Amino acid sequence: MIFTDRHWGELFQDGYTVVRSAVDAPHLVAAQDAASHLNAVHPDGGWERSKNELWREIRDSDHPAFVALANDVLDPLALEILDSVTSPDRLQLASTLPGFSTAGIVGRHFHIDGGRAPSLAVFNVLLGVALTAIESDSAGGFHVLPGSHHRFAELFGDQPTDTAIDWGEVKRSGQKLFLSGAMVVPRLMPGDVIVAHCFLAHGTSANTTSARRDMIFQRRAARPLADPATQLQARETFMRDPWAFFRRRR
Repeated sequence: MIFTDRHWGELFQDGYTVVRSAVDAPHLVAAQDAASHLNAVHPDGGWERSKNELWREIRDSDHPAFVALANDVLDPLALEILDSVTSPDRLQLASTLPGFSTAGIVGRHFHIDGGRAPSLAVFNVLLGVALTAIESDSAGGFHVLPGSHHRFAELFGDQPTDTAIDWGEVKRSGQKLFLSGAMVVPRLMPGDVIVAHCFLAHGTSANTTSARRDMIFQRRAARPLADPATQLQARETFMRDPWAFFRRRR
């Protein structure tokens, strides 16, 4: 077991925790080499095109090195956290290049995940694998608003139970209210994995360093949230109980 009592405590309190050195050297080096190659061939290789390509992503990568890392490292980790795990979700490679900046104080698209539909595409945790070091607030790192998961959970839990809820609209209203406060850029070394509750607000910080930041992200959901036969009811349950389907409860 690598997800310890300390990790559970941090996940409950802050909405995120970091599992240090979770990725072994062979998987890490293979993933780092893959990320370097894909950045070298940009915009080819599956990259999404955007207005500011100092922040770039491949939203759904099937690179063998990333798939092997997910199968051998992220799957077992997810099974320590969730009481069941659905088929692996898509793998995202995200890179922040030197010079990336944002006009807003909250970084790039500071938000919680799940989309905007009335029935949000909710999941349980977001896993982020650091392929390069994040040693400062200005290294283009994944940044978070600690404790914001509590505020969103309270908002979702307070919705009436006798009428249909547009969860996407509730989420948007919460983002207008809650996306302020002291943000944190977790310090990460290559091979560390950040585990974040899906209600945790997050974004990307500016990169004023001379080094590119690479991370792999994957969403993980318990089976009831992904199975079409149970999905709608499970989503309703999870929106009102943010620790449903976890192996431990707050």
